[in-house]
Amino acid sequence: MKRISGIPFKLSILGKTVFFHSMLVLILVSVVTFFMINTVSSGLTKEARASVDTMTEQAYHTADVLLRSTYYYFGQLYTNDMDIFNAMYGDEFTGMQSKRIRDKLVDLKAANPLIESVYIYNMNHDIVFSSESTRRNVDDFYDKGMTQLLKQGRNIGGSGAFIPRRERLSYGNEPVDLNMLSIIYTQFKQDGASDGALVVNLNQQTLQELISKAGKEISRQSMIIDQHGTVLSHKDPQMFMNLLTKEPYIDEILHSENTRGQISISIHGDNHLVSYIKSDQLGWIAISMVEENSILGTVIMVQRFILGITGLFIIIAIVIAFFSIRAIYMPIRNLARKIGEASSKTLHPQHADDYKMIESWISHQEERVLDLQSSMSRYRNASKKELLNEVILGMFKETPDNLKSLHNLGIHLAGGPYLAAVIRIDDYSSLSNRFQLKDQALFKYAIMNIVDETLRPYCTAELFEYNDDTIAVLIKMIEGQLNHADAYQKAFYEALGNIREYLPLSVTISFGTVVHRLEQVTYSWNQACQAAQYRIIQGKGTVIPYVPEMSQRMPVDEYPYQLEKMITDQMKTGNKQKYRALVDEFFETISKYPYEEFIQYLSQMVMMSERVAKVITDDDELLHMDLSSLSESLRQWDTLAQIKEEYIRICEKIMDFRENDFSLRGVKVVDKVKEYIHTEYSNPNLTIDDLVKQTGMTKNHVRKIFNDLCGETISQYLSNYRFEKAKELLIQTDYPAVKISEMVGIANSNYFYVSFKRYAGKSPQHYRMEHRLN
Repeated sequence: MKRISGIPFKLSILGKTVFFHSMLVLILVSVVTFFMINTVSSGLTKEARASVDTMTEQAYHTADVLLRSTYYYFGQLYTNDMDIFNAMYGDEFTGMQSKRIRDKLVDLKAANPLIESVYIYNMNHDIVFSSESTRRNVDDFYDKGMTQLLKQGRNIGGSGAFIPRRERLSYGNEPVDLNMLSIIYTQFKQDGASDGALVVNLNQQTLQELISKAGKEISRQSMIIDQHGTVLSHKDPQMFMNLLTKEPYIDEILHSENTRGQISISIHGDNHLVSYIKSDQLGWIAISMVEENSILGTVIMVQRFILGITGLFIIIAIVIAFFSIRAIYMPIRNLARKIGEASSKTLHPQHADDYKMIESWISHQEERVLDLQSSMSRYRNASKKELLNEVILGMFKETPDNLKSLHNLGIHLAGGPYLAAVIRIDDYSSLSNRFQLKDQALFKYAIMNIVDETLRPYCTAELFEYNDDTIAVLIKMIEGQLNHADAYQKAFYEALGNIREYLPLSVTISFGTVVHRLEQVTYSWNQACQAAQYRIIQGKGTVIPYVPEMSQRMPVDEYPYQLEKMITDQMKTGNKQKYRALVDEFFETISKYPYEEFIQYLSQMVMMSERVAKVITDDDELLHMDLSSLSESLRQWDTLAQIKEEYIRICEKIMDFRENDFSLRGVKVVDKVKEYIHTEYSNPNLTIDDLVKQTGMTKNHVRKIFNDLCGETISQYLSNYRFEKAKELLIQTDYPAVKISEMVGIANSNYFYVSFKRYAGKSPQHYRMEHRLN
């Protein structure tokens, strides 16, 4: 322990290594633990949640069987049973007939334990038949609440298939408070009243007991609500008929598009899991609520166990790491002490650790070697480049001292004759965007090596980087071999092929005429630079020799104004095919002119195109900027074909913008017409002229735009919109067809009847009845 306590941990390599490995173990174990806990917890949680879903499904299916079978069974009786039909609409009833009707109701009640009572109302003759009493008059009937509901008429339809009610009923001597779900089968007259009705009352308490039994009493709470959030069944009788829409989770369930699901909520600080299933037809929802701790207790216990085991393993790993790393570290520490004692100069901070001490000493030795090599290389290369640059720029004098400097720097150019060449890297701007500076430097170094090896059998060549995309070549011709410039064209083409083979780029080589003294090399260099400009016409990856015509002012034809006007006219009309043909002719014409002239003519053409663009796309500054940028960078493009391609691309983009702008205006016109129709369709005096006035255009122009974009006329759209609104009113209201005709802007009711039947395939009344039944 004394040896351990004597090891300095502050900033020591041992402390850092132990810390690093401890953190590594901690991270690895933490990751494994996370995945273990996540995997186990996910499985157990999924199983627990599935059990809640199973419980909810059992409760749902029990309620669904009871409610659905009862609802449809009595629906069939209401439709097909003649005794029930006669009871609702019959005129006279003998004592025997009344007894038979009551016995039937008693039997219906006895057949289903969920049913509390069954009524038949005959409003025309003021009679009520009940499974709980003899025949009575409507006003004397003991269920006053049901009688009042039926007298309200159509208002009872908004409560869904099952109507929750809490009533105090007197079957015998003692009144009874009951929570019931009532089902009413009836039809309404024109005035909204009911002629007769079959009423089935379900006992809410019995329904809740059956649901709870199906759910195995797992949940703290199970209930049924309707589509409006009203409680239809609950274990707490006081919750019956309560509206729960203020509860956030109830509101979420009601507005969910899913027919089933689970929701996690917090009630009084406890997390609960709510599972629900929606009835697909009868509009009720089964809900079960479970406290999460009651179903996830096993998950929590497993998580705690895994965390405990993980902590133990972490402690053991840290202890082992400390002792194993210490055994490895001690030899390194001894080596660092020897280096520190042997160093005559402090090469590291005062409190540096052992590794930094060793690293500093080795780095110092490397720096000394590299500095020496770099100094020698930089001096030699910089001096060589500077001297060669003086030669091509005409600043070199052939004095004995200067010739000696050439020899000392390894430049073997004495004797002549000489030739200067220019190597330009094609698409250099693209290359510089794709590669870093060090990679660009390697490419240039490789180009110089390839060209030097290719020319070596023919001459002595010196190459150096002149600027970013240009490499200068100085050639000393060998006596008796290639002594004229044209003979080097084949050698330069061979160099181009080698560059293409080994590098992902191409170059263009131009060269001047032969000179016989070093002081005259500047003339050959200037000629090579002048020839290099003609890459824009002759293309990339070529060899361009200098010809005297490049230095002469050639007679130039008059600028092709007629072609310019035809091109700008086609831009305005948007005819891309003719536009491209004219642009090809223009570029073919100016390519025959000297370099400075065709650059000037290109600038003139781009400037005129920019003026046209400002007229037809006055609200898009970016397109104008594209043309301005092209005009400013004409001398930077490699070839005339690239300039033409970019010019066509920008101008066609301008033409497309113009076409899209016209289409967008048409859409706005259609939207204005539709918006006015949606607002004023109920006006019977609405005309096409009124609609056209909203756009500020001519009638024929608006009609054509609307028909082209919508595929129908304005009159057809207005008529169809009115009939769609009529459909909505027929389904959602009880207004007669005559009233609805006026509401949708059709004053002639006969025309409305005929036209609606032609549009919908059935009369208004038939359409209403069909959709009401559905």
